[in-house]
Amino acid sequence: LVVMEKSILQIFLSSFFLITSCSGSWPGFNENPDLDPRSYNLDWMKSIPEETPLSAISIPGTHESLTLYGGPLAICQVWNLTQQLNVGVRYFDLHAGIWLPTQKNVYIRDSHWMFWQHTELHNVLRDILDFLRDHKSETVILKVTLHGLYKKKVAQLTKELIDNFRNKIWTKTMTPNMKDARGNIVFLQTDVFHAGTENHDSRFFERNRLKNVEERLKQIKSHICEHHIVVTETSTSLFNSPKTFAQNVNKWLYNFVERHKKISKNYGCLGVISMNFPSTQLIKNIIQL
Repeated sequence: LVVMEKSILQIFLSSFFLITSCSGSWPGFNENPDLDPRSYNLDWMKSIPEETPLSAISIPGTHESLTLYGGPLAICQVWNLTQQLNVGVRYFDLHAGIWLPTQKNVYIRDSHWMFWQHTELHNVLRDILDFLRDHKSETVILKVTLHGLYKKKVAQLTKELIDNFRNKIWTKTMTPNMKDARGNIVFLQTDVFHAGTENHDSRFFERNRLKNVEERLKQIKSHICEHHIVVTETSTSLFNSPKTFAQNVNKWLYNFVERHKKISKNYGCLGVISMNFPSTQLIKNIIQL
């Protein structure tokens, strides 16, 4: 009986380890916090011509970029800011605010405004600018969504932070070309914070599925991709954790990007693709478009 129980336990443990070891093997999906330096894409924008509009480049990004805390129903990323920059992410989606009107620091939280992400906006700006100082060919697009009861106060504090780095942050409405963007952070407009570059949702996703993307690229090429930054947000689902949702969505994205590389007739740009739990290979594939 003891031998039988031991055998059953061994089978259970073997099955458990098989399942968990395969959990990160979905195409385009990664939940491993470790990064091999061989997967870094530190200066991938270096070869882009100076006059290329930032809107005409396919850019890997992350959704809820710094939501690394809060449990499985909240966490959207497994890599920290520095790791994401190193692997080639050049678009960051942040959610920020304050709890009390007397507070001076703008805190980074998740999109549901439940969990503090153990950093403040001034730290994020400093770390990105430190990276750009060492990698002058690059640029970083930043979208900051303001939350809480004191959005006007947060907008003012954010403006003061931007003023402190005025020569390194682009807040004009027009989309910069690479010559103007290199070494700088490019802020995107949001509903509350109006300083920044115009941008649009690509609407490539319908009901959380990619739909008619090549056809839509043809439609938006002339009047959006050459003038306004287009963002594809993979977002999250009400019925699944961000991790579970990303396993499916990233697989679709991975397959689409692979097909787009082979059959696209150069129908405009893909713009920013903002993801949860992206793999290094998916990021690299987007960079190579």
